[in-house]
Amino acid sequence: MKKSNKAKFKELKRKEKVEYIWEYYKLHIFAGIFVLIVIGSFLNIWVFNPPPKSAVSVNFVGSSIFADNTESLEKELNPIIVTEEMGNKKVFINTYIFGMKDPQMQMATQTKFIANISARELDVLILDKEQFDSLVLQGSMLPLDQVFSEDELGKLTDRLLKGKSEEDTNEQIYGIDITDNEKIKTVMVGDSDIVIGVVSNTLKIEESKKVIKWFLEME
Repeated sequence: MKKSNKAKFKELKRKEKVEYIWEYYKLHIFAGIFVLIVIGSFLNIWVFNPPPKSAVSVNFVGSSIFADNTESLEKELNPIIVTEEMGNKKVFINTYIFGMKDPQMQMATQTKFIANISARELDVLILDKEQFDSLVLQGSMLPLDQVFSEDELGKLTDRLLKGKSEEDTNEQIYGIDITDNEKIKTVMVGDSDIVIGVVSNTLKIEESKKVIKWFLEME
């Protein structure tokens, strides 16, 4: 009577069994290990050690930016913005460098910037006056009387910048001149006037206000 494969396997010595399993099932073993690694990575990232979410997004937009210098600003802003109630959140400082020589890179940066505004992923913008005026016209900036009180804006009279979107009937305050700010100068350089403002569709008005007050050293 012919022995079955199961019976033959039982008669093998331990080393022979290992060699047999490896020979016929190594692809299955590799596949199983790969699946376990993927599942483990997923659990680590999304369950045990999820990446921090944004408490507020601060974004430098311009042609001359030292992106490496944003890390120190993040460290200073985090304890000011992030509270225990926020849980796993942090301040994110991003840079969007325009005016690059590579047209494809330039297009990719512009597309990402516009997409992130639409997705409500950007809150505070620090950018040159020309770009600021363009975004105001497009309706992408929030009037600052929706962020600050009248008294608070009164302390910034000389720095306030007005503009008019396509839907505005009158000029409104959309930005604050921050050209001479030493904190800003660590990241942005050049001769352009620099403006700070808030994206029109932000969901984090209070946090954005705290960021601006920190840059301006307002009480």
